[in-house]
Amino acid sequence: MNKSNKKRKRGRPSLSQELKMDNLLSVALEYFSDLGFEGTQLKFIAEKAGITNPLISYHFSNKEELWKRSIDYLSKLIVEKFEAIRSDLKDIEGVPMLRSYTRQLIYFCAKNPPFYKIIYMEMGQNSWRSEYLISSIIDPLTTIGQSALNKASINPKFTAIPKPNFVSIIFGACSSFFMLTRLIEHQYDISTFEHVHIEKHADLVNQIIFDSF
Repeated sequence: MNKSNKKRKRGRPSLSQELKMDNLLSVALEYFSDLGFEGTQLKFIAEKAGITNPLISYHFSNKEELWKRSIDYLSKLIVEKFEAIRSDLKDIEGVPMLRSYTRQLIYFCAKNPPFYKIIYMEMGQNSWRSEYLISSIIDPLTTIGQSALNKASINPKFTAIPKPNFVSIIFGACSSFFMLTRLIEHQYDISTFEHVHIEKHADLVNQIIFDSF
């Protein structure tokens, strides 16, 4: 019998390439944030990650599991970032800490566009994906920032801003600069992802939001 006609045994795919999980999850986040969950096909992810579908199927039972693992990977990145900030700046609280969080959130958005794209895409609807985002990313970030927010709330001027509005203002100010990058590039001929413009945007956001407190 010709060896080429033999059936391959079920189990681990016979592939020469090594799966680099972080790269696979980064590619998956890119597609999920650009095309949405429904519009993303595993073959797109596999092709860009330089692997084959069987290797993805070996590690993930379905697309939903891959989406969740991708969000877990994103959550790990941002939670570790903000835990480190809280540890490094443990001697400051209130508005100064919120200013630091805001600046670093802007830098995180610039470096990780899938973060704000997926938040905007999924959080406007009631679905298992929005619930997963809340438990995996939103709640941990809220917990990290709660102490600084509570200390800032001592200021009567600060309490005049309802917390739901404050959260939406902060997130919108941090991410919209990058969401509108094509418009800004066309209208003003600047790249929103250049360091000088990221830093300028962070300065302006903190000035507009916090200098009155």
